[in-house]
Amino acid sequence: MQIKILEKRDDAIRFILEGVDVAFANALRRTILGEVPTFAIDEVEFYENDSALFDEIIAHRLALIPLTTPFDRFELDSMELEDYTVTLSLEAEGPAIVYSGDLKSDDPDVRPVTPNIPIVKLAEGQRLVFNAYAKLGKGKDHVKWQPGFAYYKYLTKVHVSKEIPNWEKIKEIAKRKKLPIEETEDELILTTITSFYIPREFEQYIGNKIKEEVIPNTFVFTVESNGELPVEEIVSLALKILMRKSDKFINELHKLAE
Repeated sequence: MQIKILEKRDDAIRFILEGVDVAFANALRRTILGEVPTFAIDEVEFYENDSALFDEIIAHRLALIPLTTPFDRFELDSMELEDYTVTLSLEAEGPAIVYSGDLKSDDPDVRPVTPNIPIVKLAEGQRLVFNAYAKLGKGKDHVKWQPGFAYYKYLTKVHVSKEIPNWEKIKEIAKRKKLPIEETEDELILTTITSFYIPREFEQYIGNKIKEEVIPNTFVFTVESNGELPVEEIVSLALKILMRKSDKFINELHKLAE
């Protein structure tokens, strides 16, 4: 397996995954979404709530606030999660808008990723007091523990014959999208490291003078982070978890064969 990074930002990474079949690519995607643990609020204990929203609605909003997850303190790639609870408390009185940044955590390493997520608006004299309890969990149990989003596409090459009228327009679009372009005497060859759509005026040539070649066992992978974990750590943890699950499966097969 080989990985070539195409683009990396604070909250997203795009890379070419080469040397694996579609089953592995999809297993990696599902592991990222469902197996990489993060902190999320799981229980809320209300003491006062005079706001216009029911307790259940506020609890649901709190659960979907991304919380930073200190990956260096926990063995997040283990099969079992540590039973560790963080308390985030709040006491507010209106008139005010309560934001995620108003939550006070008893663990400075576990806090809202962004402070400006609105939770509820309090009118004059309304009060909101609660303790929220966050714990580690996995996206397969609830989407609130999902660390981000992951998707992939086949890496393909689009062969465009220069016999097509106005073929230069396709070349200009590919340049704007910063796609790798090879040019021969007879054709353009575009490598689709990002999504690429042929303009409608050229659709009549698709399959004849415009052909798409799928590069075998090669995928363009995109992973986006909600902010709980660094995006490269999400991919690294997913690979470790997938490896451990594979080892466990192989060991079980060996036991059955004995």
